[in-house]
Amino acid sequence: MVTMNSSIQPLIELEAAIVELEEAIPYRAKWDRLLKTLRKLFTEAQDNHRKGNVLETVLTLNSAFRLVGQAKRELRKVEQLT
Repeated sequence: MVTMNSSIQPLIELEAAIVELEEAIPYRAKWDRLLKTLRKLFTEAQDNHRKGNVLETVLTLNSAFRLVGQAKRELRKVEQLT
C-alpha cells in the first residue's frame, strides 16, 4: 500500500515500474491495453498530486501498483511457458 508524504517518490517508482514492464513484455493487444491503463493511472496520480489531493493520489497509486504487480506475475507465468 502506498502512503503519501511530501515526496513524489511513489510517482517515480510507478513510472519506473511501467517502463520496466514496457521493456519486458512482448507485443500483444492485451499488453498494450494494460500499458495504456497504467499510463493513464500515472497521469491521473500526477494531476491529483499537483492539485494537492492526497487521498485521490494515494488511491490512484495503490490501484496502479496492484495492476503492476498483477502484470509482473502474469509475465512470469508467460516466461515460464516459453
